[in-house]
Amino acid sequence: MIDTVIIDDEQGAQITLMKFLQMHCPDVNVVGTADGVEEGLKLIASKKVDLVFLDIKMNDGTGFDLLKRLPKINFNLVFTTAYDEYALKAFKYSAIDYLLKPIDPLELIDAVGKVQQSSNANSAKSVDSMFELYKENKFDKIAIPSVDEFHFVRISEIIRCEASSNYTIIYLATGKKIVAPKTLKEFEELLAPEGFFRVHQSHLINLSHIQQFMKTKNKIRMGDGSEVEVSRRKKTLFMELINMRKL
Repeated sequence: MIDTVIIDDEQGAQITLMKFLQMHCPDVNVVGTADGVEEGLKLIASKKVDLVFLDIKMNDGTGFDLLKRLPKINFNLVFTTAYDEYALKAFKYSAIDYLLKPIDPLELIDAVGKVQQSSNANSAKSVDSMFELYKENKFDKIAIPSVDEFHFVRISEIIRCEASSNYTIIYLATGKKIVAPKTLKEFEELLAPEGFFRVHQSHLINLSHIQQFMKTKNKIRMGDGSEVEVSRRKKTLFMELINMRKL
């Protein structure tokens, strides 16, 4: 069982989340609830907790305030929140899971499934990364999960991403490769706003690392010497992009 607490200042939100967990996540055991930062700190201190559902904005502070006051984060974490642009971006880039209110049961099931496959150590590292990103509003790093750890990588160091079934291989400027248990589509959604373009069903590239476009071969040579094929369907848009960037 996953011993869980819910920290949210809206009683209705607490009740809804508990009902959804009972209906859809039988492995989750809610051992307590709290309605704010102070009560939440007491609750976490009094229980051995595997998972915390934590609201961001509460009457006596924020979920971030609560986390900063903990001597150690030895549990998995899922934020529950209304829309906050910078917070959501920090969650995505640091691989912290979150649920938007009103909570969708399918997204809840997915979040609990991820918790079952993760470790507390990974959660703690991700929280540290999230604090840094949110505080500075400087989103120049992302957390890339591998089988048993997270790699915190500067976006500018990613040369390209290559699909491999339901995994993605990340190629870095250092020569290092990371195999991440996420699809290429997930990385495309995260990195497209940062100057990445999906030139092929299997390839997402960092436009800043293009060295040469070989028109006769319909291939791109990247900064690490690798060659990536451009699909016919993406060629026109790709040409427009590189002309705009004056490569």
